[in-house]
Amino acid sequence: MTDLKMTSVILTLTGVLLLIISLIQSVFNRKRFREVCVLYKEKFGSLPDAVLFFENVNSFYYSGAYGIKTQFIFMPLLWNRSSILTKNDDKDFIRGLPKRIIRPFYVEIFFGLASVFSFIVGGLLMFAIEHGWM
Repeated sequence: MTDLKMTSVILTLTGVLLLIISLIQSVFNRKRFREVCVLYKEKFGSLPDAVLFFENVNSFYYSGAYGIKTQFIFMPLLWNRSSILTKNDDKDFIRGLPKRIIRPFYVEIFFGLASVFSFIVGGLLMFAIEHGWM
């Protein structure tokens, strides 16, 4: 029982660490985000409306803004389809950007998803211990 409690604590702390790493990576990706925005404007004329609305919003003040403004980049990378926020068929454009621009976004996504996974498994383990299932 003690080992399971320690495992759930370790998983939760790992989730916190991975979340912090993901947030740090998102700060580093701001320059790349602006670079993608410039290239997107050159190709399609303007950015999606939601991106324009949240472009200069600090993600630490309103965390949803970061997810909304980067969705037009993450959707093509993860699901190979254009974001619902865009009117353009831009998935091939986003996926075709240089690796030096795209790779850090994959790193950010990886750490974010690993964080969510750690929180879910740690939480389920805590729930199972609390209810005497383990």
